[in-house]
Amino acid sequence: MKQLLTSTPFLAIVCCLLWGSSFVPTKLGLESMPAPLQYAGYTFLASGLLLLPWAGANRHFLCQLRHHGWLMLKVALFTTTLLYGSYYLGQSMADGSLVALIVSCQPFFVALLAHWILRHERFTPLMVFSLALCIVGMTVVSWPSFAGMHTLGYRSVIGIAFILIDCLSAAYGNIVVSRIDFTRVDIKVLTSAEMIMGGGLLLILAYPIEGVAPIPRDSLFYVSFACMVVINTVTMIIWLRLLSRHTTKVSHLNMWKFLIPITGSVECWTLLRNDSPTVYSVTGLVIIVISLIIFHNKKGGTVR
Repeated sequence: MKQLLTSTPFLAIVCCLLWGSSFVPTKLGLESMPAPLQYAGYTFLASGLLLLPWAGANRHFLCQLRHHGWLMLKVALFTTTLLYGSYYLGQSMADGSLVALIVSCQPFFVALLAHWILRHERFTPLMVFSLALCIVGMTVVSWPSFAGMHTLGYRSVIGIAFILIDCLSAAYGNIVVSRIDFTRVDIKVLTSAEMIMGGGLLLILAYPIEGVAPIPRDSLFYVSFACMVVINTVTMIIWLRLLSRHTTKVSHLNMWKFLIPITGSVECWTLLRNDSPTVYSVTGLVIIVISLIIFHNKKGGTVR
């Protein structure tokens, strides 16, 4: 039982389920505080500060910052600041269905970058087939929205560019973490410090763009904020640990991220009145599930 609970597939699925469950609390939080960059910045800053006692806010923490501060800043830049900053900026400029499709194809960008940078991670026929099938599934899910999509203007093109930056920063950030020597870098310090740095950089980016938004006083905001802090904290602890395992292949691990839209869709169908399943959404999600089952049940795609 313990082996199952600490296995890479189980922990990766837990992460993806938590990420998928963040859509509703994020939506509710942004209704109270319509400043997405600041909302993201505050949640990551709070998450990093929450982890300080766990990471040990002592001389060891400061020593790690002194010796590996630039590396931690690099991780923060790619896994938090650029990732979430470009996502929210792109979402505000481009059509929602197109944004969702590109973001959901993030594992493809991870596999592509890993193929170019990491010698031990090359495309296999199984991976190409599974990625293609997952992308087909996401296209089917998004198809009804494409029918009413307006002609792309310069603003939409800029928005798409931001979303591509989001995907590439996520991919490169994962690769950076996977190459860290964790015999020298304390993963607890890295997790806490990168979230504090990433949240702080998001706020520095946010204020010139959004102005200084007042903190809402309604209870719904604080409930959604608390949910996001917990989700950010738990997922970052788990995901960085998974990337630090020497047996982990970055591209294989990120294939589990195709579960995120499934979790998010089910949550929205359950909790939001104006959202319900359609033939397109159910068909597309079934295709994604089939693809993941095929990939992770074949010898070449197994992640341990």
